[in-house]
Amino acid sequence: MLSTLSNIAKRYPLITFFVVAYALSWWLVPLGGDLLPLGPLLAVLIVVPLIDGKAGLKTWWSFITRRGGRLGWYVTAIVLIFGLNFAAAILAVLFGASFPTADTITAWPEALFIVFPLYFIIIALGEETGWRGFAMPRLQERHSALTATVILGLMTAFWHLPLVIFSDHPFDALPLMLITFAAQFILTWLANHVEGKVLIVMLAHATQGGLGGEYFGSMFTGADASLEFWLLIAIFWLVAFAIVLFTGSRLTHHESVESVAVA
Repeated sequence: MLSTLSNIAKRYPLITFFVVAYALSWWLVPLGGDLLPLGPLLAVLIVVPLIDGKAGLKTWWSFITRRGGRLGWYVTAIVLIFGLNFAAAILAVLFGASFPTADTITAWPEALFIVFPLYFIIIALGEETGWRGFAMPRLQERHSALTATVILGLMTAFWHLPLVIFSDHPFDALPLMLITFAAQFILTWLANHVEGKVLIVMLAHATQGGLGGEYFGSMFTGADASLEFWLLIAIFWLVAFAIVLFTGSRLTHHESVESVAVA
């Protein structure tokens, strides 16, 4: 049985990874639970040993923990995502949303020192070690950065599909799928400037969740919150389009991008 699973994983590593990641992330949703962000990470820990044993895990671990490239790009990842959320909040007020209360504006220490680290450890670590630490390097071995990003964007967007199917308010999850897809182009653009390092994507992801969604998102309620989120989606799509327009299929200004196999 184990030998059969190993053969399947070796022959279809990406398909196997996505199937396992989806299954491990989705299984509680029909029972009323949430998506499990650790699903992609757990999928790697299962699939990589099937493909290349303990040596594969060591290679994968080395890949996701290494840091390289200029420090400025890591700062850019945080500042850019924060700035996009800030712009959406400003535009929401300009388009008629109520001005945020003093309590929500001054809640930044909690977002920065509590929520952001939690998002980094639980959400970004659980997801990006799989999406960017396993799937993306393999996709870029076979495809251009643009095509790989489209594929990964679809897979990460549809990863949220149970929120649409089983939610009492399914249309609340559809915008999340849209912004998730657009965000992948920004994440690839950032990662490709530091040789595909996973850390920069984890920082950007945690910034969006911890400082974007939880901080700026909490400033608005009801129709104002919906307006702010749709504006954020529009901004993400515009930035993604601009990146593709100015960088082409490489999604980077560099001549080449390192492609690393993790198993």
